[in-house]
Amino acid sequence: MSQAAFVPEPLPRRLAEAARALADLARDPSRLDRVFDLGVALNAGRIPRILARLEADPETRRLLDEQPSIDSAHVDFDALERLPDGTLGREYVRFLRDNGISPDVFKRPNVGDDRVAFIMQRIRQTHDLWHVLTGYAPDLRGEILLQAFTYAQLRAPSALAITVLGLVRHGRGQRGFARDVRNAFRRGKAARKLATYRWENRWSAPLEDLRRELRCPLSAS
Repeated sequence: MSQAAFVPEPLPRRLAEAARALADLARDPSRLDRVFDLGVALNAGRIPRILARLEADPETRRLLDEQPSIDSAHVDFDALERLPDGTLGREYVRFLRDNGISPDVFKRPNVGDDRVAFIMQRIRQTHDLWHVLTGYAPDLRGEILLQAFTYAQLRAPSALAITVLGLVRHGRGQRGFARDVRNAFRRGKAARKLATYRWENRWSAPLEDLRRELRCPLSAS
């Protein structure tokens, strides 16, 4: 594993890419690829601090050393589908198949540091597990609420940008939407940190038990 220091792209170049990604998302909010491009552009400056904080925790350091993947090459999704209803694994596979989603599309970005690339891929591969845990649907409204939740968890500039863009572009005329965004942010602050959670160890756990463990009860919004 490479241990070279992570050096982000120059800020002007990253801001230009972020502006292009935001423009694309304003035209088509379903462009998940541009959501992640925006994340690389805006979040790169925070990565060294995030990495240092993660490496200070022994359990998280093991995650960085082992670098597990959640994809069809490493997870038996058919076996998860046979788990009882209400378990994490069963509900996760149900979510993926009901919405035509596969975590296989989330490849590691080429950022010059294996640890940083793993963190970025891990957050992408577990994005839909966050949907399952929080109960936010994979539609426009649900994605904006999950970004507000994500900003509270990670303080990622991209999550804040998407939340604000969503409020400005799509919140007008939706009664209670701003309130729901605030509630999503509060849920993210109250929940345990999810970015480095070992989901793979809890496939057979009842989802309601995990929500209590992770301090993330379902919200009415």
